[in-house]
Amino acid sequence: MSDASRWLQWLAGRGAFGEGRFALTRWFAAVGALSIGAFSLAMGWLLSGFLATRMLERDAAISRDFLQSVVRIQQAAGYFRMPQVEPPPSVAEFFAHVAAMPDVLRANVYSLERRVLWSSRVELIGKTFGANDELDRALSGLVVVHREESDHDAPKAEHQGLAGRGADYVENYLPVYDEQRVLIGVIELYRRPDALFAAIKSGQRLIWLGAAIGGLFLFAVLVGFVRRIELALREQQQRVVEAEALAIVGELSAAVAHSIRNPLVSIRTSAELQRELTGDEGGVHDEIMRNVDRIEHLVRTLLTYAADPAERQASTDLGAVLRDSAARFAPEFELQGKHLVLQVPPDLGTVAADPVVLGQVINSVLANAMEATAQGDRIALAARRQGRRADVELHDSGAGIAPEQLASIFKPFYTTKPRGLGLGLPLARRIVRRLGGEIDIDSEPGRGTRVRLSLPLAGEIRPVVANVAAADPAGRPADRESSA
Repeated sequence: MSDASRWLQWLAGRGAFGEGRFALTRWFAAVGALSIGAFSLAMGWLLSGFLATRMLERDAAISRDFLQSVVRIQQAAGYFRMPQVEPPPSVAEFFAHVAAMPDVLRANVYSLERRVLWSSRVELIGKTFGANDELDRALSGLVVVHREESDHDAPKAEHQGLAGRGADYVENYLPVYDEQRVLIGVIELYRRPDALFAAIKSGQRLIWLGAAIGGLFLFAVLVGFVRRIELALREQQQRVVEAEALAIVGELSAAVAHSIRNPLVSIRTSAELQRELTGDEGGVHDEIMRNVDRIEHLVRTLLTYAADPAERQASTDLGAVLRDSAARFAPEFELQGKHLVLQVPPDLGTVAADPVVLGQVINSVLANAMEATAQGDRIALAARRQGRRADVELHDSGAGIAPEQLASIFKPFYTTKPRGLGLGLPLARRIVRRLGGEIDIDSEPGRGTRVRLSLPLAGEIRPVVANVAAADPAGRPADRESSA
């Protein structure tokens, strides 16, 4: 497989088993990195160029103002109109000021006829050079700034002697005026302002650093935002899949529920009658009744899972539901040699849920714990109140769940049991979420499983009056901690 194919496969979100889906975060990371990188580079290039141009133009404007003031003080305007072979002392002093300006490599003074009136390079005095766009623009009244490489091939005649000096320099064309603001000439300066170049480079480094940090920050924020969107979309997709499975369950339950329940009633009634007539306690008739009850439970589970999300309004004592479920499973745990420990405070509170539906959640969790544990294992069911919420936790010391199975335990119809439907935990999570709560399962192979339920409390917190029959099948009052 080529590198390009691997890259496209990574973008498509394909795993080792070929399962692919549109990976929004990966596509955005790739496209966003290119787009934001290109934008940051463009902004850095534009801003650094703008900074250099503006600083050089400002430096040239200051030089122009300085020279204009010297022309006025030295009264050199007349020399531009009527040049002489030997300039007067005041004009000679003006030329000396021009040559002595900081960072000046060469200075040329042009008349309106493009002739060099004076130059710091004597052999250029009196010459008239060919086409020069910068000089033409300066003769129209503009301040012209042009940055040159000192090792260029001297494309202009007036650049002779400047090539090969190993550093950049700036060429300024500065128009000068007389007292009536009439253009009288142009002063050309070749300067090497090292301090200005250093300031420009420092500013450009800050611009590039800011562009890089800004691009990275923008990329990180947008990737985080898109990541959250992708997670939300995946959650919605999972719920759509569950809804589709729920629709299948509804169709199945609607088709078989009425056809199965009536014969089940007849079968169970007949088995009860035969047991009473024959007096065969614990025999084949009890086995028939247990299997009928099992089928009835499966049908009821299907109907409960297919029910509308709106539960009928009810207020259920959570502690009583926990005690009822523990009492129902206690004989079976004891028969299998497993230890069930219950810890429920008397003031746990009430939950806005139907007791049958809420009991279905606890029963499903206890049933899973029973099947996942072996003789001698311990199962602890505890609850506590945290503000306006109640936390229920079940921890067993069983075999645990493998990581690859743990990721799928809430999927409808996923089960590792030979005779299971794979609806217990999906139903439990659906009910808990309807109530505004959360269910979470942690497990490691060989270290047991921990199930946590968090449910919002409703109504006033009332002390729980122990239900002797529900709390203990033997008729003993329920304590804060009981074991079976």
